[in-house]
Amino acid sequence: MNACRNCGSTAIRELGFIGEVAPFFLKRVFNLEIGFSRSTDPRKRFLQRVTGIPQKMLSLIRRTGAMVEMEACTCCTFVQSSHPFDDEALGRLYRDYRSETYNRERIHYEPTYRRIAGEVGSGDEEIRARIEPLTAWIGARIAAPDNFSMLDYGGADGRFLPRLPGRKYVYEISDIEPVKGIVSLRNESDLGSYSYVQLAHILEHVPRPLELVRKVSRCLEPSGHLYIEVPQDFTNANIAKVVGGSYRGVIPIHEHINLYTLKSIAKLIESAGLQLVDTEAASLNYGWIQPIVIRCLARRN
Repeated sequence: MNACRNCGSTAIRELGFIGEVAPFFLKRVFNLEIGFSRSTDPRKRFLQRVTGIPQKMLSLIRRTGAMVEMEACTCCTFVQSSHPFDDEALGRLYRDYRSETYNRERIHYEPTYRRIAGEVGSGDEEIRARIEPLTAWIGARIAAPDNFSMLDYGGADGRFLPRLPGRKYVYEISDIEPVKGIVSLRNESDLGSYSYVQLAHILEHVPRPLELVRKVSRCLEPSGHLYIEVPQDFTNANIAKVVGGSYRGVIPIHEHINLYTLKSIAKLIESAGLQLVDTEAASLNYGWIQPIVIRCLARRN
């Protein structure tokens, strides 16, 4: 029996093949594309050409795509693929994340991405919208000592750490250079213990979030804090339909392979053996999108 990879519960509802894999994900992760087979019969090839335009018009109404089985945890409301994606395969999706080659290939499959490619993760409006509220929210909940240390786990260049005084590090295996004032760590053996560890916009991308949170928690000092931030891609009403088995739409599988709610984050913290300090769902404005993000602060016992 499958278990929830967010809280460990076996209270799983099978949802069937409702996970729609985006073409860019399909190409990068599996090196596959959706296509029509070409007949060897000349008469059939002629008919394929003749009917090509009507087929394209019909595809606007009824799409053909790659689908994966999904399931929901009725204990914590977490939604996951029935079979976890392979870590190495997912690594191919992020090998040159947000680089020129990444953007060029994604635009090939998603032409509308061209309009926002230069803003995602680096636009001034997004940076302000993420850092300023985070700094205020964390600062109101943590009394930072003189020797305060912060680690952004998987945080690219570390720019999204809260602007609090202390030593700042980023663990990032890619060649991205850290922003000024942040020390880059490239190997797990370089990791130490920190007052504050951040997992921001990481868990929606990984196949086994509970495993990762348990692993990262070992980097916390005694009474140290773990901060988690994830997007809430589905409304609470739609999540309730998914978990209840009455949802009639598809679940997009793109960069985000997991769906979160406040409840699923709280259960994740509990299952990881941490103490929940506070959570909230907040509406932000990045300029190119207005997401709902879930913030969670936990403490090591």
